[in-house]
Amino acid sequence: MKRRTDIEGLRAIAVLAVLLYHAGVPGVGGGYVGVDVFFVVSGFLITSLLVAEKTDTGKVSLGAFYARRARRILPVSALVAVVTLIASWIWLEPLRLRSLSHDVLAVALFSSNFVFANRGADYLQSTLPPSPLQHYWSLAVEEQFYVVWPALVMLVCIGIGTRTMHNVRLRVGIASGIAAVASFIACMTLMNTSQPWAFFSPHTRAFELAIGALVAVVPIGVSTTVVRMNATLAWCGLAGIIATVTLFSETTTFPGPWALAPVLATAFLLRGGNATSWSPDALLRLSPMQWLGSRSYSAYLWHWPVLIIAAAALDKKLSVFEGLVCLMMSLALSEFSYRCVENPVRRNHNIVGIRALVLSVSLIAVVSGSAVLAQNNQPSLDGGTAATAPTLIAESSTTIDSSVSTTTIPTEPELPGPSTPIDAIVQAMTATGLPSNITPKIQSALNDMPTIYSNNCHAGFSTTRPKNCVYGDAVSSTVIGLYGDSHAAEWFPSFEKIAIKRQWKLITYTKRGCPPVDIPTYSKVLGKNYQECAPWRENVLKKMVTDGVQIVFVAHFDRLLSASTRAPMWQKEWRVGLQSTIDQLTAKGITPVLMEDTPYPGQDIPTCLSRHYTNVQLCNPIISSAFRDDMHQMLQDFDAAKVHVLWTRQWFCTEAGCPTVVGNILVYRDDNHMTVTFASFIAPLLDAAIVDVVNWVSTHPQ
Repeated sequence: MKRRTDIEGLRAIAVLAVLLYHAGVPGVGGGYVGVDVFFVVSGFLITSLLVAEKTDTGKVSLGAFYARRARRILPVSALVAVVTLIASWIWLEPLRLRSLSHDVLAVALFSSNFVFANRGADYLQSTLPPSPLQHYWSLAVEEQFYVVWPALVMLVCIGIGTRTMHNVRLRVGIASGIAAVASFIACMTLMNTSQPWAFFSPHTRAFELAIGALVAVVPIGVSTTVVRMNATLAWCGLAGIIATVTLFSETTTFPGPWALAPVLATAFLLRGGNATSWSPDALLRLSPMQWLGSRSYSAYLWHWPVLIIAAAALDKKLSVFEGLVCLMMSLALSEFSYRCVENPVRRNHNIVGIRALVLSVSLIAVVSGSAVLAQNNQPSLDGGTAATAPTLIAESSTTIDSSVSTTTIPTEPELPGPSTPIDAIVQAMTATGLPSNITPKIQSALNDMPTIYSNNCHAGFSTTRPKNCVYGDAVSSTVIGLYGDSHAAEWFPSFEKIAIKRQWKLITYTKRGCPPVDIPTYSKVLGKNYQECAPWRENVLKKMVTDGVQIVFVAHFDRLLSASTRAPMWQKEWRVGLQSTIDQLTAKGITPVLMEDTPYPGQDIPTCLSRHYTNVQLCNPIISSAFRDDMHQMLQDFDAAKVHVLWTRQWFCTEAGCPTVVGNILVYRDDNHMTVTFASFIAPLLDAAIVDVVNWVSTHPQ
């Protein structure tokens, strides 16, 4: 087994990388690989202890193993979780306390990685603010490893007697190698379907722990050549860790093949860190490194909740300086918990057997109990009085009724141009407290979604063929389509109401995160370029022809990410892509209507309102941030080129900003989608704007 000083120094590098990365310090964009370094070190240490015990005594005591793990992990873990919950109750937005109580319970049950994997893979929840306990996912992975690995070591070593070091190392080495290969294959496979699950799952991260285990059992060698080679590899490993920390970024595909870089670098450093007098061990043994390394576990647990709760308390994104101040606070808390909790319990070797069990059960009960208590005592978010339901005055450009033939219209009608804000929006800009009769309730706003989500008509990530989703009058001679991503799907409640009223046939062609234009996109949820979009678009266009669509409303989120830059796509890309879509639709005899995108609040609105329920104006986005000027100019150019453009800004915003509460209606269910309630409310406005054009197109085919 390697010397302790070497391990502490390596832990210091790992935790320093994570802390600086989370504080937003420039130049450490890949600091998240510190967690991978921890995984390798954990696999190395645990396997070294298990192999040494098996070799020296001929057996592995699971009771003693879990007693050591309980003394080491649970006290500080429980302390941080409970303190975080208390601090969150004081400073965190009230709405986040509901999910936080679930997170605390997951921490108690060692399953938080599954909670965050599910949350990250959920397209609807993936944009929610991060949990103050999200970093516990890595601890959960290690805890799950501790459940499986000792039993596996015992299993593969059955039949081996005392002091047969070679056989123990050989069998554990083979098991480690097989586990590493199988896990890495699983990780690469899952990366293609769901990056969050590949990131958080124990079976996709096991290869990192298994490689650490492999280093623990492979003989180091004693010849001069091997020793020098190990020392050289150790320096390469140290350089590799530093390189990944400084060169990787959030755009790096992770934990894809690049995850091998920090993992193998750590393995090289573990193998030869103290091979010679000129090995990296000399640096790792420096006093500051030893101090930080010994407190790395406490520092890791404290730093994230301090950063997240500080940002919530200040109601803003932390600057680098503020982030560093938070790290100093975290280290102070780490010193306290290290001296007063971690060390006293960890070094108390009387806590074994039944005492260790009692300690474990007691701490789990305390954490679980605090979660249940928080869940059942949510703060009130009543802003005061009830609000009057908003009203609309909808006027169409003509007085045509849907039952009257449009052949009496001498010229083709046009969609209304940009206009002044509707009265309901103007009045909403003077609202103060959150209405007691707000609908939907902000606690359930995320679930106020169009029915095409629950019936799977809004296509999932892997789908490449649209379903047959027909609404309104299925036998109508007027056939309209709704085409695009979730920003098309959010309009479905409005279009469905109109289709039923006008007896039109409405067919939806929407897919999560897929724009209705031929632009390669990157999906944060999938963690990869969204390759399923192109075939889906091709199949949609074919199906529109088969379905007899006459006019299609095209909508998309203006801030989808480009596959090449992983930043919001430029206007030039949108302009070229939309022109291609227009040309393809027109060539098929389908009239396209480009819809102006809905406002972008830039933050989760229900969460914001839960903090500012006495003054909802503080959550209203300003026009300059809610809309992209370059996209507005692009639509003006399309409008001037006689392409149908449906302007919608006046239904959401004034010249000053965009209210998040209109009367007693909550406008947004998250940070960029309107609620079904609001979409239904403005349906008459949409109806008045489009009825003439739709009737004309249905009776004047191209």
